Amino acid sequence: MSTSQPPLPDQYDPRVLINSQPVIVTVIDPVSYKAVFQNKVSLGKFGDIANQTCYEKIAACSSPCAFCKMPEAVQTGQITSSEVPLPNDEYLLVQWSKADTTDGRIHVVETITDITHVKREQHQTQILNDKLEAANRELVILNQELKESSLRDGLTGVYNQTHFRDALQQSFTRAERSGTPLSLLFLDVDNFKTINDVFGHTTGDQVLRAIGRLLDNRPSKDEGPQIWRASDVTSRYGGEEFAVLLSDTPGEGAVAFAERLRQHIMGLIRLSELEALAALSFPLSCSIGVATFPTDATTSTELIMA
Repeated sequence: MSTSQPPLPDQYDPRVLINSQPVIVTVIDPVSYKAVFQNKVSLGKFGDIANQTCYEKIAACSSPCAFCKMPEAVQTGQITSSEVPLPNDEYLLVQWSKADTTDGRIHVVETITDITHVKREQHQTQILNDKLEAANRELVILNQELKESSLRDGLTGVYNQTHFRDALQQSFTRAERSGTPLSLLFLDVDNFKTINDVFGHTTGDQVLRAIGRLLDNRPSKDEGPQIWRASDVTSRYGGEEFAVLLSDTPGEGAVAFAERLRQHIMGLIRLSELEALAALSFPLSCSIGVATFPTDATTSTELIMA
């Protein structure tokens, strides 16, 4: 009666296994840096370099290469690696692993893999990512500009009435909470209808644009005195009427500021685009009303109506 025997495990020649690999495999003595074995791919690439130093025959160096991590692999017993760029825009991945021989010596298995295709794909991916990030940054800026544009008056560049009402409510809430004064200026261009009737709406628009530039409190590179604070809110309320919010400003300070602002507006007639207005029998001027919380109003609506 026969009994079946379990099949014996497959037996392989280690050299056959190494020669079957498509990567360059070279076994090196880490003491002398001399090659002691090459697989077929290594022989095809470098020729027979047995008993010759790897750094001379593989890397064309006069001494151990700067990228070589073979000593680290021997010391730690861990696989080490380096990505090596070549002058022709190609890349190699060189890896080292410690291998103990049957007679107690230590060798290192060095594998070299061509990773040029991978690195080029990574480079292209990075270029695409950079372009995408740049496009996203531009989109954020455009969105910010679009949002800012939607809040501003198209003719004068200052905030529109919708944003003014939101800013008024926010400023009023802060003033109530902090107990600080909040002043509101309403500015109305004098004789604006006459200017339109005599010189036409084009000149009238130039007057409004000039006032808008004066009222615009955005940071400017223009030299000269700056009359606005970052916290001030200026807007076109409608037609030839403008509104100015002055946070943390009592009534006396707001009245004094209104007079300075009126003088600035009267000086706009010196602009070249408004020189025709010199023929008027009256100066370019404006009327400014001033109201302050809490002395003149207790609510934001009352501040507008005061």
